[in-house]
Amino acid sequence: MTIIRRYPMLRDRRPLVDDLFESFLDSFNSLSNVSWSPVVDLEETNNEYVLHAELPGMNKKDINISVENDVLTISGEKKERVKNKESNCHIAEIAFGKFSRSFRLPAPIDSDKIEAKWENGILIVNIPKSDVAKARKIEIR
Repeated sequence: MTIIRRYPMLRDRRPLVDDLFESFLDSFNSLSNVSWSPVVDLEETNNEYVLHAELPGMNKKDINISVENDVLTISGEKKERVKNKESNCHIAEIAFGKFSRSFRLPAPIDSDKIEAKWENGILIVNIPKSDVAKARKIEIR
């Protein structure tokens, strides 16, 4: 009679190993879905907010700016550059794809007077404060 030894501990570990590989593959696959996000500076003066967004390699026609309920949103899509099919890419760090950033502004704004300009890959948005939000000195009677 042959004795077959079974190791129940090894059988119990198989799901753990499966989970390990599955989570590794999930994290790797999620890298392809990562959207990029432009870096911004948001400054405040007495009369306005000024937003600077770095958008190198983009055309201004591919950028949208909207405002609703004192939330400014910039969105757009940076197209992937056409690569030479005969070359081998050794480093690929340039981000592309769709993006969207929203900024809740701390004080009411005058959305009718917002202006935007484009300078060397930098989007500059001037966002005037509403007269209600401007600082003023109150005289005591």
